[in-house]
Amino acid sequence: MAMNYESLAAAKTEAGSIRRWMNWSELDVDAIIEDAQSLIFQTLRVREMRTLFDDILVEAGQSSVALPQYFLDPIGLKDVTNNIDMQLVDEARLLQERIYDENGALVESSAAYLYAIFGESLQFEYKYDTAATMKLVGYKTPTFVSSTNQTNFVVNRYPHLMRTACMAVASDMMNNREREQVYMTKLVAYIQDINAKDEMSYRGVTLNIELR
Repeated sequence: MAMNYESLAAAKTEAGSIRRWMNWSELDVDAIIEDAQSLIFQTLRVREMRTLFDDILVEAGQSSVALPQYFLDPIGLKDVTNNIDMQLVDEARLLQERIYDENGALVESSAAYLYAIFGESLQFEYKYDTAATMKLVGYKTPTFVSSTNQTNFVVNRYPHLMRTACMAVASDMMNNREREQVYMTKLVAYIQDINAKDEMSYRGVTLNIELR
């Protein structure tokens, strides 16, 4: 039987249910399913999670813009208004590149070339003097499996991953620390292996190594 929310949340008597795996009928399976997916998506990064966050608007006078909802990690950012491929730097480098006037205000420019991520925002080295539109490619948290969404790519493609995460969370709920550690160790190994194999999805890609 294919894994989905209904099978995971089923009674202890049903094959493929969390209650049956853990041999305990009193488990809060909705909480386990949600927490298990939160645990998985902390470190899982696969092709199904890559997306285009379209039409991010930076208003005139802004030097930052809030991250899109469900954003996890960046892959690339483009200022489409000014046709600039933005370069990701760390927070310290961005601060070094910022220039402030005698009043302590960040200087304005028609376009930035660098960005960093902090304060839950995309941060730029300049304050924009006119509005600009960005397109961001990055990793996004997918829709969780729930009573209103029976399936997603994890339960379809990696059911062993979902099962292990659910059992780790359930073991924690049951205060079985030894069993929790066993499942957490397996979960980390599974995610590392899946992430490594997902790199094969880049086979044939021409890498752009030119830097500004």
